[in-house]
Amino acid sequence: MSQSLYDLFAVTAPGCEAACLAELNALGLPGLAQPGGVAFRGELADIYRANLWLRTAARVLVRFAELRATSFPELYQKCVRLPWGRFVRPRTAVAVRVSCRRSRLMHTGRITQTLGAAVDRALGREKPPAEPQPQAVQLVLVRFEEDRALISLDSSGELLHRRGYRQEQGAAPLRETLAAALLHEVGWQPHLPLWDPMCGSGTLLIEAALVACRGAPGLQRGFAFENWPRFRAGRWQVLLGQAQAAAMPSPSPTLYGSERDAALLAAARRNAERAGVADVLALHAGDFRDLPVPPGPGVVLCNPPYGLRIGESRALRALFADFGDFLRTRAPGWRGGFLLPDSDLARASGLALRPGAVFAHGGLAARLHLFSLS
Repeated sequence: MSQSLYDLFAVTAPGCEAACLAELNALGLPGLAQPGGVAFRGELADIYRANLWLRTAARVLVRFAELRATSFPELYQKCVRLPWGRFVRPRTAVAVRVSCRRSRLMHTGRITQTLGAAVDRALGREKPPAEPQPQAVQLVLVRFEEDRALISLDSSGELLHRRGYRQEQGAAPLRETLAAALLHEVGWQPHLPLWDPMCGSGTLLIEAALVACRGAPGLQRGFAFENWPRFRAGRWQVLLGQAQAAAMPSPSPTLYGSERDAALLAAARRNAERAGVADVLALHAGDFRDLPVPPGPGVVLCNPPYGLRIGESRALRALFADFGDFLRTRAPGWRGGFLLPDSDLARASGLALRPGAVFAHGGLAARLHLFSLS
């Protein structure tokens, strides 16, 4: 593996691959979308940039090695020769996650032990560090398939959806990465008004505000690559400075939200404050049926309640029927979509719906249902 280019993989939740590919293209990093993420290549600084700027990825992995092994001694001998010292300091602990499919080596616990022993030997230590550096744990992902092991090193640390601002949330909240993917899939652009009539803890609107203000999503957090032996602190500081310089002053509010749960709306305001975008959002307390439609037309997008979150099926269907009637009569010219795992419930809105992408949300497969209002 050369110093100049690395084989990389941006891990995404199901459904977010296309949005992540578009983000990488915008960063000048062409890639190939695959189930579960996007494969691409880049220099060390590109690993930094991807972690700093990707809004839809969960992790950025370095494809460290690929090898074949049919016995544990063979696995050990091949792993001990890998250049672990490029990515792991002697006092850095290693956490190994293993998945196996159709391979002779199927015992994930023993694979973990074998790889851990190989890392210790390669780094010249007799055993894992008893007192690793604070927060210094390097995640290693091993995927065995048909006796071939793909070994990847995580460059991100905490999952990338943990931007640092969403410290309060309601039931079945959107992950930040999913919110960013929905904005991409619905075709929203910063010059268009955005309206979330059931905004909950505000994640959709906050992610849109970060896009509008060109706020780097990783600016308020740390990353695993900062503990690598070859970490270039000077280059990282340059990238941070460029990200801070690229941020735009807050525009006039064109991002609108409403929420009938006053406590949840207050949490949305506090989340927005932590993200530094509170003055970009226009948030209103109350049921959308009792509030005026924001200035538009623009894009309406929401993660509406479903299932047991608001009670019985009849009441839920009535809510969606009201939602559809409200949009048809009060919001001509708007377009958008809503995320929902229940297609029958979506049809209760009475809107002319087009099927959008399917995402993993709350342990369910949820579709983005798209519509345009004439």
